[in-house]
Amino acid sequence: METSKTRGNDVATICSRCVRETGVDGGGVTVRSSDGVRVTVHATDPTSARIEELQFMLGEGPCVEASSSGEPVLVPDLTRRDARSRAWSPFLSEAELVGVRAVFAFPLQAGAVALGSLGLYRGRPGPLTGPQLSKGLECADDLTRSLLRPADRPGVERALPIIVHQAAGMVMVQLDATVEEALLRLRATAFAEELALHQLARDVVEGRRRFSKEER
Repeated sequence: METSKTRGNDVATICSRCVRETGVDGGGVTVRSSDGVRVTVHATDPTSARIEELQFMLGEGPCVEASSSGEPVLVPDLTRRDARSRAWSPFLSEAELVGVRAVFAFPLQAGAVALGSLGLYRGRPGPLTGPQLSKGLECADDLTRSLLRPADRPGVERALPIIVHQAAGMVMVQLDATVEEALLRLRATAFAEELALHQLARDVVEGRRRFSKEER
């Protein structure tokens, strides 16, 4: 099973490569839109899709923490009940039922803009090696760039419709961020919700959508 969105071919390719190069059993990519809805844009297999869904349905787990903190969260043995994992009791119980024993979560973040997370899953406990960890971090960076690649005309900012620039200005004020960060958030939200960038921008300009800096 693969759950990829129409503009997610690069995401699917990077995620699958990451799973292969880090020696895990599966992986998933989840992004968060401006209204707090978390969407899994790709999962390499049914188990990964289920684990992604569980974490964001329950509001807890390594990927939720990585997305919120902006730091990798590496849990090589889910059966060990340390201080951190005890806070994830419902998630741990469900993960055990589907056969996941290790989770490695990486934030997808561009500057101050938190987009979501990359989750890597394995059916046996044990840490990532140094090279595998480096690959995970590298893939998270590649995914972030892929998610934020403009769909309209890649690499040509001035060619974006004027309404996108207007929306970016409004989002910049709403987030107390730079205009570059505002454009990143607009693109990430459009990707997560399968909207055309100019369509989302129009909603912002006409007051139907707002962005909150408290949401990550």
